Amino acid sequence: MSHHIALGSAGWERPDWSDSFYPSDMPEEWRLTYFNTQFECVFLTADVWRCAGPEAYAAWAGDSHERFVFLLEDARPDEVPAVLADKALGVGKEDARLLWFDRETSLKLLAGRLAEGEAASPLFLLSADGDLGQIERVRTLLELMAL
Repeated sequence: MSHHIALGSAGWERPDWSDSFYPSDMPEEWRLTYFNTQFECVFLTADVWRCAGPEAYAAWAGDSHERFVFLLEDARPDEVPAVLADKALGVGKEDARLLWFDRETSLKLLAGRLAEGEAASPLFLLSADGDLGQIERVRTLLELMAL
């Protein structure tokens, strides 16, 4: 398979991750930095990214590694903040490059879709519900499939 698969989730600011994913003593402003050590992309709804503003965009750019991708819901190319120009992509929730999963997703079916090789490239594999157990199972599946 010749395409790159980036694992991520819908948002990084999840209250249910406060004591299970993020260290309990970690300041909230460090969470994106920590998140992007574990993931390669994040999907941000239009409400979230459009309300953030220039200071937040600059902080996001500074807190993420060079290959990290912000998937901005419904962003036209002229709407992508300039500071994120090399790190952001405007997408719709139904974009062919997005493959969503949640705690109920069958790993067997997911593996089949990944093995088909018909997916767009790059492919962004996103947790819709942030279920950490399922994210780890998907991460293991990607490793076993050498993706």
